[in-house]
Amino acid sequence: MSDPERQLDPVAALLQRAARLSETERLEARAAFLRRVDEEQARARKKRVAVRWAAPLAFAAVVLLLALFFWRPERGLEYAVEGAADESGYVRVPLDHPAAITFSDRTQIRAAAGTRLRIDEAKDERGARISVERGRVEAEVTHTGHSDWRFAAGPFVVRVVGTRFELLWDADRERIEVILHEGSVEVEGYAGSGAVSVRAGQRFVGDALARTLHVSDTAARGPEPAPPAAQGQGPEVAPAPPEAAAPPEPSSSEAPTPLAAPPSGKPSWTKLVSQGEFRRVVQEAAARGTQSCLASCDAADLNALADAARYVGQNELAEQALLALRARYAPTAGSRAAFLLGRLHESRGGAARARAWYETALREAPSGAFAAEALAGKMRTVQSLEGPAAARAVAQEYLRLYPGGVHAKAARQLAAQP
Repeated sequence: MSDPERQLDPVAALLQRAARLSETERLEARAAFLRRVDEEQARARKKRVAVRWAAPLAFAAVVLLLALFFWRPERGLEYAVEGAADESGYVRVPLDHPAAITFSDRTQIRAAAGTRLRIDEAKDERGARISVERGRVEAEVTHTGHSDWRFAAGPFVVRVVGTRFELLWDADRERIEVILHEGSVEVEGYAGSGAVSVRAGQRFVGDALARTLHVSDTAARGPEPAPPAAQGQGPEVAPAPPEAAAPPEPSSSEAPTPLAAPPSGKPSWTKLVSQGEFRRVVQEAAARGTQSCLASCDAADLNALADAARYVGQNELAEQALLALRARYAPTAGSRAAFLLGRLHESRGGAARARAWYETALREAPSGAFAAEALAGKMRTVQSLEGPAAARAVAQEYLRLYPGGVHAKAARQLAAQP
């Protein structure tokens, strides 16, 4: 390498670093570079280095100075809070008046009196994560073409691009209500429930305790999903889970003939469930022959039918679909079906059978996608059947495996039991 090429080494190195410099580093790099230029120019005058190297050096200097002076790191969203104190992103709204939060992209959030929320992950201009601890917010999210907002409430996450909606989170009842005025959102529920699309003019209600989701039109607010059976019922004896239970036998008038695929262009049941069309899935299953579907439908349709039936309160049909999944698709869908059967029985007050299914799900997939929720379900059902002291070991296991999990707070309370 010649001496003139070595002279350009500092410039090349600084150019490579320019895109990663902080503000302080940028100033230091600029000063260091200017000192280096002065030194090289002085040395050039003394040694009368060939003029042909002055142009590349000057060009590199211009490029570097442009990078250092005009490059800026990606800026996050800025916001202002009116009517409440902002404690490093934590907003506690007073009990006697609401508060307003305005973001630099013109997104606005109005928080009702008594609401508590956190503004998290506002690291770039695409959006932020708003964690609602309790209370009610109204949001008008600006659609910028690359928006990406999240509104979290308990185990629920509302994914927003650009829309206007209301969100009410009752932390004590673990119940969320989302009312869409404009646009659309996707609500991700507790693990295993999947994402539900909610459109303008619809209302979504999710109950984490009862394990129910419900979508209805705001113009005709129907009855909400029924709560789970009273916990005061006597414990039931848990039979062994039907590991290889066969799907229900078809009636003589409904032979298990192979089912034709849905007509092209007709939405799949999985798509209908994601859009909140739960009753339509159940109705289409009845039109195709419910018993025939249990015996012949593929795994995707059985999963969708089980979810749709749970969401509209047809628990018997949901159980039949899940048992059919375990009987016909055990290697791929068995553990998920076992987990959902546990939730189904727990929501109906059947703690013993729920516990047996949760344990089955954990045994079949100890590190699967539903393992954390299955272990939390086992913790709850053991507490219900045998008391807090008996659930202590399960709580400790949950904290060991999932110290930051959704149910860590309840697990810590149980683990502290004598």
